[in-house]
This record gives sequence, C-alpha cells and structure tokens, in this order.
Amino acid sequence: MVKPARVKKGVDIEYDYVEDLGQVVRREREKLGLSQAELANLVQTKETIIKKIEQGEFNPPLDLVKRLEKVLKTNLLQVVVEESPTFRAEPPPPTYTLEDILKRKREKTG
Repeated sequence: MVKPARVKKGVDIEYDYVEDLGQVVRREREKLGLSQAELANLVQTKETIIKKIEQGEFNPPLDLVKRLEKVLKTNLLQVVVEESPTFRAEPPPPTYTLEDILKRKREKTG
C-alpha cells in the first residue's frame, strides 16, 4: 500500500498499485514511443528508477506514480477505502450523592 490520506472522520483512503505495475508502465511507455530515458526525463526521475519499476524491483512513492499516470495517461493506482471502526463508549454509570442514597433508603423503608 501507498501512503494513506485521511479524507473524513472514520474513513481512511489508501492507494494500492494496480496489478503488474511494471508491465503496465512498460506497455504504456512503449505505446507512446518513449524510451526509458525519455520517460524518466518527463517524470523527473532517473532512468534506473524506470528500469526497476518496469522489472518489478521498485515500488515508487505516491508522487512519482502520479507523475507517471499523468505522462502515460493511464491509472496506476487503485483506491482502497477502509472504514475505521467507530467505538462508542457507553455512558458512565450514574453517580449518587449521599443525599440520593439516603432518599432511596427512606423510600424503601418508608
């Protein structure tokens, strides 16, 4: 999974790479007729990073994946929504004053 982004209370949104990320990057790069060096230049990274991504040896950070998506014009991330369990605390038991206790005792004996 990639970095989570909290959107609203009780819901965490996380991004996960598409299946076969490296193959998708290579296929889309080749469709555009780009070399690994050209793609690296367009997304402001090193050619070796592109090679490692395509070989499945490196999981790029979220910002790089978003730049790749923009240049390759394809989705490389899928959203995973997880709802956080909401715990509702039970209200505390009622508290009694000495006066309350005496009143109850009088009512019972009374």
